[in-house]
Amino acid sequence: MQPRPPRVFAADDILSGRVSLDAYPFRYIYVTPSLSSVFAGRFNYRLKTGNNGPPDEMLTAVELLETRGWEVVTVDASGHVTVMRRVMHR
Repeated sequence: MQPRPPRVFAADDILSGRVSLDAYPFRYIYVTPSLSSVFAGRFNYRLKTGNNGPPDEMLTAVELLETRGWEVVTVDASGHVTVMRRVMHR
């Protein structure tokens, strides 16, 4: 039996191409910022200048996935988790 694929993916893995979800077998996933961006940007949020650190990285990955047939279901209020689902073609 094959191991079950993960449902949680780090934004930097998506943005770097280390993870491709084009053939992903399930419909729902979580996208999170990378641990390195969380620790690097922990106290450096600058909402007015656009340097949002981890949420910016995560939403950049989300926008990339939206061009590949995924859509946002919800974003956690803390800005550290986005739930996405694959768009069903009818």
